[in-house]
Formats: sequence, structure tokens, C-alpha cells
Amino acid sequence: MASIRYLKRGKKNLWTYTIRDETSKTIAYKSGFETKKKAQIEAEKLLRQLNRGYTLDSKMTLYQLYQEWLNLKILPSKRSQTTKNKYIIRKKIIKKLFGDTPVSQIKPSKYQRIMNEYGKTVTRDTLSRLHTSIKECIKTAQADKVFIDDFTFFTELFSSKESQPVEEKYIHSEKDLNDILKHLKQKVDYRRSVVPYVIYLLFKTGMRFGELIALTWEDVNFEEKVIKTYRRYNTTSRQFVPPKNRTSIRSIPIGEEEITVLEMLRKEQEVVNNDLGIVNGENFVFQHYGYVQDIPNIATVNKALKNALIELGITPIITTKGTRHTYGSYLWHNQIDLGVIAKILGHKDISMLIEVYGHTLQEKINEEFDNVRKLL
Repeated sequence: MASIRYLKRGKKNLWTYTIRDETSKTIAYKSGFETKKKAQIEAEKLLRQLNRGYTLDSKMTLYQLYQEWLNLKILPSKRSQTTKNKYIIRKKIIKKLFGDTPVSQIKPSKYQRIMNEYGKTVTRDTLSRLHTSIKECIKTAQADKVFIDDFTFFTELFSSKESQPVEEKYIHSEKDLNDILKHLKQKVDYRRSVVPYVIYLLFKTGMRFGELIALTWEDVNFEEKVIKTYRRYNTTSRQFVPPKNRTSIRSIPIGEEEITVLEMLRKEQEVVNNDLGIVNGENFVFQHYGYVQDIPNIATVNKALKNALIELGITPIITTKGTRHTYGSYLWHNQIDLGVIAKILGHKDISMLIEVYGHTLQEKINEEFDNVRKLL
């Protein structure tokens, strides 16, 4: 059984408590109490937790503390497995950066130096995500009365590796957008590939890749001209996963042109599957006999998108994420209400829309420049 020892210390005669286990090893210590009673209230509460099997160890490493946080807060959560895997990868990074150093020995200056060094190899976004995760696991430990200082408190984040410039994340010109859409429509031939359909609908809906590829024919309402999305599909695990957040459950408007493309896809899909004796078990919109998993993965689609942009001489070379960025910018360019854009894209609010999608396409810039010249 653990035991408590109280002492008065220092010039101010403040009380301290020390909790030791059966081997007299100190497992918890705190000072600065004005009265013994205050020290007792906190220490005895902690002792009751310890005697119920709650274990604390001041020699715990950051890697071990992070693992406990994962077990308590992340792994049992409703986050997708893909997101959980990102947290698990950070655990390996923490092991590499901090090794077996006890948490109690990580001082703010040491933490800053380690983060500075790591910042030389990663973007600020990556650095910030790691920093935030470490801060959260420290908060959890402190809430459980693991007495460690928050060595992240005054940390500044510096990264030498530049993030992808925002100008490289979307198609800049409405003409270029129309050109790539025209090119994709000319390429649609279900017997050869379903990928041009995928890329075309990514540009036309602004959906995340996982959302689009998860669509079944039941999710397409041809009469109301909307697509309904409420989940994603992980092509690695071959499983449906929950939406990114609650606002990701939404309806997306589509026009006559998109309806025509989808109807053509459905008709060709049914004919080919019937000829080959294939059953589209999940009733996927983008099911194709050429794929072992029935649908293409993101690497296949990104490669096809890159080749199409190179063939047309369109820059920048974007990914499937860039199609969503382009869609949002296109709606903004055509003066669609910010609240409506947020709803269509599944954002929680409009606070970050201007920063992320508020780019003016080149045609509008040219038009406004002419207006400025007239004023001059």
C-alpha cells in the first residue's frame, strides 16, 4: 500500500506531501500548500486512487505517456481508422525524438530544441499537429494528478520546410477548369475505365475522395438532382468509415449535365456487369470490373488526373484534394453565398472559407483590373 508523508519546507513554511509505494519509491510529490489540511485533501484523494490500482510513475517517458493518452482518448473514439493511424505514427516519431527521457526531465528549453530540430525536416502543419497531440496528452496526465510541468507552454514553432503554396492547390482559371472538364467528358468510356467519371464528379461536386468513392446508386437522387453523402470508404481496409464530422453529412446539388453523365455511367455499368456475370454487391456508383476491390484507389485517380493536366498543359498539377479546392474557389468566384458554400462542402462554419477558398480566378482579376484602369 502507498503511504503519505507531510513536511513543512522553505522560508515561507509551506506544506508538501510525498507519496511513496511499498518499496519507499516516490511516486507523487507536490509542494506549495499554505496549510497541512489543504495538502491532506489533495494527497488523500490521490492516495485513494492509487490504492484502487491507479498507478503513477514520475519516470514515465513521453512515449509511454502518449501511449496512455492514445488508449484513453483516441483509440476508443469514433475517429476513422485512417485518422487513428496518423496518431499512431506520431507515437513512433515521439519515440525517435525523445527516446527514454523521463517526462519529468524534459524542460521547456530541451523541448524547444527538439522541436526546432524536427522543424527542419517537416512543414509547419506537421510540426503543429505533433505539438498539439503532445499538449493534449500532458493535459490528460495533469488531470489525473500526474505531476509534470507543461514544458510545451511557451514553445514557438519554426519550420524550414515550406508547406505547399496555396497557389498550387487549385486550378486558377475558369477556362482551364472548363478545358479539363471537356477533356474528361471526351474520355468517359466505362468499358475502358471508370476513372474519368470519378475525376469529373470530383470537380463537379467538391466532395472528398473518400466520400465520392463511397457513393452507391441509392445515394443519387436523380429526380431532386442531389447527391447525399453520409460516410466515406477506405480503399485500403475495404470498409465504410464514418464521415469526417457531423456537418459532412449533407446533400450536394448537381445539374442536368452531371445527371446525364451519371445516367450514362449507370447504364453502361449494368450492361457490362450483365455481360460478364458480375454482381455489384455494394451497388457502388464507381464499381468497375477492372479492379480487385471493385473501385479505384486514390493513387490511381491522382495519377490519371496528373496525366490529364500534363496533356492539356494546365498548371498547377493538383491532386484529388485540389479538385475540392477548385470547386470551392469556383463557387466563390461566381458569388455563391458563403453559408451555402460551407453547407455544400460540409464545413462546420464559414470562418476559414475565405482563407481556404477565397481565391479570385484569373478571369475575374482581369475584369477588375480593367475596371481599375477605367477609374484611373
